[in-house]
Amino acid sequence: MRPYLFVVRLMAVMGMLLGFGGTALAEGTPAAEGTQPTVFVRQDPTAGTILTDPSGKTLYLFTKDTTENQSACEGDCATNWPPFTADEPLSLPGKVDGELSIFDRSDGSKQVSYNGIPLYYFAGDSGPGDVNGQGKGGVWFAVAPGQQFGAPVATPAAAASTPEAMGDEYTVDVTLEEFAVMASTTDFEAGQKYTFNVTNSGKFAHQFVIEKAGANYEPLEDGGNEAEIEKVEAGSSQTIEWTFAEAGNYQLACHLMTHYPMGMALTIHVK
Repeated sequence: MRPYLFVVRLMAVMGMLLGFGGTALAEGTPAAEGTQPTVFVRQDPTAGTILTDPSGKTLYLFTKDTTENQSACEGDCATNWPPFTADEPLSLPGKVDGELSIFDRSDGSKQVSYNGIPLYYFAGDSGPGDVNGQGKGGVWFAVAPGQQFGAPVATPAAAASTPEAMGDEYTVDVTLEEFAVMASTTDFEAGQKYTFNVTNSGKFAHQFVIEKAGANYEPLEDGGNEAEIEKVEAGSSQTIEWTFAEAGNYQLACHLMTHYPMGMALTIHVK
């Protein structure tokens, strides 16, 4: 029996290379005003440009799924790799081309697919920003925007580097553009003071926020100060200093307009 599909079709208008790994994205129909997309795009220093749920949890594909809109992951497999589900209407962020569907699993439950690719969580991911399932068993991989069913899975190299030491401070260069955030390092230490040099190389104004991974515009606070630059105009640069109080997964993000779900969120790690 053919799975029952609820389909959101999006027409590609233009392609552009964005973020880590140079993922090609194309113009699509965005979520309706006042609603959020079913999936978000974010930048990960090891997995590249990937799809997540709205809370920032990574979505994976299973290379043993050999038929579009059908899952080969059942029983214990589905316990370790829970199927991603969502309510209608399904929608993708603007600039992301493709098709979201809901299909029936063999047990009668529902699962969301992207371009026919069943989407999963990993039970080993404790929260937003984790990509512990990447490359697991050589068959599980984070899903990239534009990924096609059955196509080879890209495995980009780590993009992190060591920030330049300057006395008791460390300098990190950050670049904002449509629609990605890039940084000279994504690994930090709690208790260390960092200077973020933020440059907007895009065509539109952007924002710079340091917050917990998956947060929805919740800048870190310290003594009444917030880790935020409210607006960085196109072609300009600003600087902010920040010391992370504790270890964990964080993100550098822009929440202006719909920039955040479209990919302006870079996961960083504090030890």
